[in-house]
Amino acid sequence: MQLQQGEKRGLGDLGIEARFRVAVEYGLSDMDMAAFGLDQNGKIGDDRYVVLFSNLKSPDGEIELASGPGNATFSVDLDRLPEKVHRIVFTATHDVRAVAESRPLAVTLGDGKAQFDVASCLNDEKAVMMIEIYRHSAGWKVGAVAAGFAGGLAALIEHFGGEVGGHSSAIEAAASPPVNLTKIKLEKSNPTVNLKKTGANFGEITVNLNWNQGSARRGIFGGPRPVDLDLGVLFELEDGYRGVVQALGNAFGAFHVEPWIELSGDDRTGAVSSGETIRVNGAYFSHIRRLAFFALIYDGVPNWQQTDGVVRVTIPGQPEIEVRMDDGRNDRRLCGIALIDNVSGDLRVTRHMQYYESQKPFADDIGIYLQWTAGSKD
Repeated sequence: MQLQQGEKRGLGDLGIEARFRVAVEYGLSDMDMAAFGLDQNGKIGDDRYVVLFSNLKSPDGEIELASGPGNATFSVDLDRLPEKVHRIVFTATHDVRAVAESRPLAVTLGDGKAQFDVASCLNDEKAVMMIEIYRHSAGWKVGAVAAGFAGGLAALIEHFGGEVGGHSSAIEAAASPPVNLTKIKLEKSNPTVNLKKTGANFGEITVNLNWNQGSARRGIFGGPRPVDLDLGVLFELEDGYRGVVQALGNAFGAFHVEPWIELSGDDRTGAVSSGETIRVNGAYFSHIRRLAFFALIYDGVPNWQQTDGVVRVTIPGQPEIEVRMDDGRNDRRLCGIALIDNVSGDLRVTRHMQYYESQKPFADDIGIYLQWTAGSKD
């Protein structure tokens, strides 16, 4: 069913059950999608239920975000939402350009049971409330909103009773740090950021790599063969122990024991919406001296510009840090993306963005010397 702006429908009438997905397709790069869990007054009552780039899921996973180039998918479980969450508003924002420039900007609910063409309803807004899911006496309903704010993210957050820094006037006390609604893009002119702990430790540090599966070469039998882009990390601990976490050689690491670094999965196609993620146990950050993240084209012809790769570093209570792989040498298979250093207990992230033939010259260049042998993922 195609929803029209202002239309409201019961989820049950649309055949959508309590567990469903909200998928957003968009055509403007650098857009951010978010889901705001709001109280009965339409305000942020507990910012742990604001799900976006710096907080990928609510406390018990009732709302969870996975994103890739040009798409974002929210998994929602209404039965598990606490009573204090009366409404979920799904939004799109852009830092510089009007959201209406995105073609498409469309929302699909329940695996195709309802669609809403948001872009056709917009003008020059930099932030837009696309749809809302809300409690009703007759059950949960969906509303097609498409209402925007020329002031962008700041105006949107103020509308929900919060502040851009992530603190709401109605935030409940929580064990976890408040969600941060800002973003830091590391570029040539701004290559480094230093972060201090907002709690007892840095919590779970996630580094996510996503890329465009459209980057492909012809396979042996003539069919399209997508680039296999791998995320990896070189590490050096405070006791001098050094190593690498990567899919190659099945060196996936470990989160709860040394080296407290773990690679989650191996996406060989770029089709997995969540991409590849390395998790660092920030509770043991004092044991870590250096981390050096890289992307390796394991299979496929090197073409870094077409991969549209982006790496996002997410730390609880901190701004999301983004490094875009928007340049490159197509004669080199490895991109050294970013370094994380422990500087007297603070966490420093530095954009590296240099290209190498393999892991060894990258490791040698940054002074993490290892004995290397040939490896395989099979």
